[in-house]
Order: sequence, then C-alpha cells, then structure tokens
Amino acid sequence: MLAPLLSFEAPPVLFQDLKVEPEEARSILRPQRDDRYGFGYALSPYRGCAHGCRYCYVREYPHALHGSSDWGGWVTPKLNAPELLWSQRHKLHEQAVFLATATDPYQPIEREFRLTRACLKVLLDCPTTRVLLHTRSALVLQDLDLLKDFGDRLTVGFSIPTDDDMVRQVVEPKAPPIPTRWAAVERLVKAGLRVGVAATPLMAMTDPEGFARRGRESGISSLWVGSLRLLKNDPFYEVLARNQWLKVLDPDYVEEIRGILQGALPAVRRGTRKNPGKPCAQPVVTRLVPPQPTHPSLFEGIG
Repeated sequence: MLAPLLSFEAPPVLFQDLKVEPEEARSILRPQRDDRYGFGYALSPYRGCAHGCRYCYVREYPHALHGSSDWGGWVTPKLNAPELLWSQRHKLHEQAVFLATATDPYQPIEREFRLTRACLKVLLDCPTTRVLLHTRSALVLQDLDLLKDFGDRLTVGFSIPTDDDMVRQVVEPKAPPIPTRWAAVERLVKAGLRVGVAATPLMAMTDPEGFARRGRESGISSLWVGSLRLLKNDPFYEVLARNQWLKVLDPDYVEEIRGILQGALPAVRRGTRKNPGKPCAQPVVTRLVPPQPTHPSLFEGIG
C-alpha cells in the first residue's frame, strides 16, 4: 500500500486565496450514463472548484465543512487519484471516462498538483477506453503532447456559455476570459484534436450568429447548448434579474440559440457517433507501468 503523500492531520493551507485541503480518496470512478456520449464513468481528481461559477449546480451537493456560500473558495485534491485509477483500470475495458462532471480538471491548482495529467497517463495505458475531457481553461494546453497521444480515443469539450466577456465577469468571475478560451480551442484543433464547444449552461448572448461563425471557422466538431439549472431559492436568480438576463430561463430563447449554433456546422459533424462508448481504434497494447506517486509542489515558497 502506498504511503500517504501528506499528513492529513495538518490544517488547511491557504494558496492564493484558496483553501486547499488534500485528502486520500476512497474511490475515484463514479458510474454514469449520458445519452449524448454513452460514457460509463465520471472521474474527478479534485473536489471543489476554484473557478467558483456562480450558477454551478454542484453548490447544492453536501461537502463536509463547506457550504454553498464559499463555493469557489476551497479545493480538495485527491492525492491518490492516479493510484486508485490504476487499481481500477480493469473496469474501463471498452468504456468511456469523463473528466470531469463536478469540477474542472484544469482549474488553476492543476499547475501544482498535476493530478489530471497523472490520471490521463493511466488512461493512455487503457487502450480500449475512450476519454472525454471537459474544461473551460486554457491550462489544458500544458498537456497537449499527452492529449495528442490518445489519437481518436479522446475528445475535448470546451465550455463557452456566452460570447460576451462582460457577462462572463459577472457569472464566472474567476474563470478564464472568453477570448482566451477560443484561442485555446483553435490551438487544440490545429494540433489535430477533436474539439467540441458547449454553450452550457447558456448565458446571455450578444451575437449568436457571430458565435456560431467563430465555432465553424475554428474547425470544431460539435457545438451544443445546455439549459441553466437553478437550485431551490437560488440567489443566482437575482443576478439574472438584476442584469436583465432572465431570458436564459425561457425555453424558447434556449431553442432559438440552439438552432443558430447547431445550424452552423455540417450535419455530419453535428451528428452523434454510432456506439459512442466504443473506441475509434484498437491500438497496440503496450506494457503497463503503474504510476509513481510524486510529492506536489503546492507548499513551495509558502511561508
């Protein structure tokens, strides 16, 4: 059994105004089914998310010692995530894995812990497993070399819920700017990766036709829209009302934007793949080497 990397008796560490509480997780794969992708497991190397999007539905989930009021102010890295994933890789034969459903795998702290990269290295050695990576951060580019090694087994989804960075500054104040995201999308496509853009949850759009045109010209393979999910008595409703953005809750508005965006791509690129849970190819199986634990550099330079 691997020794813990850190003492979990230590108090939380404040890292760039973010409370970081490393843990040794008991599980890492959560069974999940999705009509669009047909993926089999969700994988989250972190609990909590420093992006702290004000609309995030994960705020309602129970978190020990945390409430929805400080969402975005804490992150719990699962230090043993790569080792756990390695021990459970037998579950992944001809399955698909989604990184991640409840947290961004490329939130800023990934620069220090590199848990997403370590998990991707394990998945790379699972030759019949399809990987669906979803983020809103250009930090994904730090792993471009690794992502290219997956070939057709990997798809990158990029969340861009609005075309107006002024809207983004209100609803996603800690997340990367919209122009930065588009630049990352274009670089990923140029590198030969399959990339889709998700306007989800849909926020107010200024020029949806221009958004659709940007998607088409960038070479993405899919472009889709998702509706906003409000929590019970959600304070985010007041944010929408105050900024006159309540239209995003109107199904007709959502359908209008969906039609504009999805109509921008050729039908062959908008369609879903047959048997989406199956890999596109059967790579040659190479010798598997278990991941080696590494001590994160989070605490370097912190007094």
